[in-house]
Amino acid sequence: MTIKASEKAIIRAEAVSAEKLGKLTDKQLLLIYENKWFHLLVPKAVGGMEMDLPQFARLMEELATVDGSFAWNVNLGAGANMFAGFMDPAFAANLFKSEKTCVAGSGAVSGTAISDRNGYIISGTWKYASGSAHANLFSLNAKLVGDSEGRYASFLVPASEVTILDTWNVFGMKATSSCDFIVKDVWVSDKYLFDLQSVSSTMPTTLYRFPFMFLAEINMLVMVTGLAIRFSELIKEMAAKKLLKDGKQDTTVYLIDHPEFIHSINEVESSFTEKRKSTFDLLDKIWHHVDTDVPVSDCLNADFSNSVAETAEASRKLVETLYPYAGMAVVFEDSEICRVYRDFKVASQHGILSPAARIR
Repeated sequence: MTIKASEKAIIRAEAVSAEKLGKLTDKQLLLIYENKWFHLLVPKAVGGMEMDLPQFARLMEELATVDGSFAWNVNLGAGANMFAGFMDPAFAANLFKSEKTCVAGSGAVSGTAISDRNGYIISGTWKYASGSAHANLFSLNAKLVGDSEGRYASFLVPASEVTILDTWNVFGMKATSSCDFIVKDVWVSDKYLFDLQSVSSTMPTTLYRFPFMFLAEINMLVMVTGLAIRFSELIKEMAAKKLLKDGKQDTTVYLIDHPEFIHSINEVESSFTEKRKSTFDLLDKIWHHVDTDVPVSDCLNADFSNSVAETAEASRKLVETLYPYAGMAVVFEDSEICRVYRDFKVASQHGILSPAARIR
């Protein structure tokens, strides 16, 4: 699957308006619905597209080169809609039958669930529910009250039972509407419960047997790599037009042809390209292992997580090395290069990609 040039044009043309709104525009949402992008990871058995994860990750990276907020909404929405593969198929087929169905939510365990009448009473507050402005379902993790082992469970809750808090006041990824939300004494049927702590008991296909943490790591990383790629492209476009004058030689040269610029960009780009390729190669390898029922070793597990961290760091180095060459263009909020930079800085702060997460 590829993104058409006409689709990219719509996404970018609406990006400034989306930022000012703090959410996706109607035209952007219509494009998502028409392509059924929120259903990319929903099981085929319940009407979804069930795309292979390596293919999905590459598509999300391409979307991130178009616009960060748009890609983040699609990525997180499709990723959360994948929970359909961990629920009763008949119930999920009805719940996800509309192309507009989208789950927003949080992976934090910050609420409680009390068993009651073939369901649970849920209360709590959760952070950073990306896509809250257009979601009709919210996902959350809640501690099971009275459980002797202190376990938690994952649930979907209809948006009508959720109070959204206007907390997403940020300088990048503005159109993701990643707001906090509250659920207070809401009863939901146990059919809304799903379990990501083990392979799916309802869908035997590869996507729903794939380790969820690997999926979370690659889905966050491709937002950062896609934005880094776009930032590099924009810098090169600027450098191809910026004329420098050498006072000693009385000659002129475009910045993109200047040896110092070439050396700077080649050094960081080569490292970024190498580490990015390594991560995708490992993703393909792990996917093949799961697809063919070959156990994923602890060593391969560690290699992948380390590769994700190294690629995230290479992305940061690429963007920060090139940033000074942007000049004043990068400080004006309505310019694309400013938006890409701000989106990159916010996306790269995700806890999964933080160096602090690797300190033991």
